[in-house]
Amino acid sequence: MSHPPPYTLVLSDKRKPACSSPKRTLTMKIKRANTQQTTIRISIPLRTSSNGHLDDGTTNDMEYMLQYHEIDYDSVIKIVDETTDYVAGVIPTLDDVTGTDLDVIVKITDYNPHAWSRIDLDVYTIDLRNNRRNSIPIEENDICTICHNELGASGDLNTLECNHSYHHECILSWVKMNLTCPICRTPLA
Repeated sequence: MSHPPPYTLVLSDKRKPACSSPKRTLTMKIKRANTQQTTIRISIPLRTSSNGHLDDGTTNDMEYMLQYHEIDYDSVIKIVDETTDYVAGVIPTLDDVTGTDLDVIVKITDYNPHAWSRIDLDVYTIDLRNNRRNSIPIEENDICTICHNELGASGDLNTLECNHSYHHECILSWVKMNLTCPICRTPLA
């Protein structure tokens, strides 16, 4: 059984006249297969050295953002290398580099089924913290399906959008590993 490569990379660019000063950005569009995750867009300033390759600041920003979104390190290095070679090939073809905006679109299809958008996860965890509540009498004998203890044993509960309730600490621990409801598997983020 062959496994798909950790990512596929498609590079393209958009050129348009600069409005006032050149605003060149590198836009990375990451789409993960086999997850509930939506597309991630990362934009960083596009700075190049005299030979047209991405400068160290841009490559460092790329590495940081890709690793932040849990793209594996070997793939990150390949993506950065391919992107800098691509940009070096595009820059010399521009009529007026200083008067042209250049958005380089890096479309990454990542096949890591365990990778999650940390930004989405962070936002969801904050929502859970803000939705903390006390149990109500009708729930006190219900069981938390994560820890298998009664919900009334702890006053801090959370109810997900699918209306399933859990101990606050249990569901916070759960979403660090899974972005679905433990009972019905509804996507959480």
